[in-house]
Amino acid sequence: MKRTLSLVSALPIIITAVLAQPNLVVNREKIDLGVLYNGTVTAADIKLTNIGTDTLRIVSIQPSCGCTTVKHPKSALAPGESDVVRVEFNSTGFRGRATKYVNITTNDPSKSYVTITLNAEVKEELQPTTNSSVLWLGTVPLGKSASEKLTFKNLSGATLRVKGIATKNPAITAKFEPEAVKPSGEVTVTFTVRSQKEGYVSEELFLETDSKNQPRVPVRVSFVGVKPS
Repeated sequence: MKRTLSLVSALPIIITAVLAQPNLVVNREKIDLGVLYNGTVTAADIKLTNIGTDTLRIVSIQPSCGCTTVKHPKSALAPGESDVVRVEFNSTGFRGRATKYVNITTNDPSKSYVTITLNAEVKEELQPTTNSSVLWLGTVPLGKSASEKLTFKNLSGATLRVKGIATKNPAITAKFEPEAVKPSGEVTVTFTVRSQKEGYVSEELFLETDSKNQPRVPVRVSFVGVKPS
């Protein structure tokens, strides 16, 4: 009889333990980042809330590519607690429609895997006529220099002025002609590199303009430094 009473009194605790579980709610699963210009970085916030009755554990938050980074929230959310995931998308190198994903894994038994979709339309005001902003200079002997040209077309509808380049590598320089580019006009930039070390070198730099929409036009310069023959 005592054993039966003990089981009966313990039953609510057992039921509560079985029913207690986390429940993840995200405030949005699709994010429209709008129109971006190649080279810009934009951010959006995703709110995570645990509306369950047990602790929500955030196992992982993984973006689908290196162009997207996330600021991780707390590793665990108590019942009723919320936190924010900040997502940053770097549009460098993209053109047209871009769709990326952020995958969130938790211990929520009803939906342990949630995918957030990010959409953006990436435009350019100065666009390479080759449709590629990657410049390959081949093999360059150590201590020697090599140059290659890249032509950009002004798609902005207004005159743009090229001011120079921004690079962390002093061994890369650029000359451009003309300085002022009229609508539908073109500017040719000559990039010169000086080989200083053996092996593959890939540097991202930016063509600087007076455009409000796209003040920095990304370019990637790559080559292989080799020993002189």
